[in-house]
Amino acid sequence: MPLHVKRTVRTTRSEWLIQYNGIRSTRWEIPPPAGKSVLEIQETHDPTALQKIPDSLNYLTPPPHWHWYQDEYFHIKAGRYIFTLEGKDTIISASDPQPVRIPARARHTFKVDDTHEGPCRIEISTATSPGSPADDPEAYGANAKFFRNIYSYLDDCYLQGASPSLPQLLLFLDSAEISLALPGPAWLAQKASYALGVVVGRWLGGYVLGYRSSYPEYWDETLQSRKSR
Repeated sequence: MPLHVKRTVRTTRSEWLIQYNGIRSTRWEIPPPAGKSVLEIQETHDPTALQKIPDSLNYLTPPPHWHWYQDEYFHIKAGRYIFTLEGKDTIISASDPQPVRIPARARHTFKVDDTHEGPCRIEISTATSPGSPADDPEAYGANAKFFRNIYSYLDDCYLQGASPSLPQLLLFLDSAEISLALPGPAWLAQKASYALGVVVGRWLGGYVLGYRSSYPEYWDETLQSRKSR
């Protein structure tokens, strides 16, 4: 496992982040709507192209995880997605009732249905973290800065054939008040996964290995942040 992947200079001036050689494009509304810390728009242009990518290399599908304090909302605008909530899979399409709500601390993941022929589009948002002040809803929890960093990093890993660093991933997640979802009883798994993020991500990754939760190649604060507007 490499300690550092070569970070490519991303088009931080561009509204869209292009991933997996154009299979998916992602952008963020900055600032997010009232009551939200982030609003992300994902467009998977050809879901069937993902069938050619082994699951072990498909970093577009997040690992099972949970948000410490934030409810997460999904609005499917086109196509079909598969949601996994506490180990149960559910297929949801754009014609089904919206939004899909994932409560804080629920173990979950989701992915585009790669059998769907045609573009898929989804909007993802999270409620403002209780720690964020009223005038800065992006201060804590999931935000555009977090997503742009972790997506860009994982795309670099994919393009370079490098395995993602677990301490780096955990540091990214910890910075956004997110933990990997470990198996077992929720009361025990939550404590263990939180501790894993702090010890391996924040302490080992951040203090010992020198990882950061944000990189200028992935996020240019002067260009991306519009909080003052």
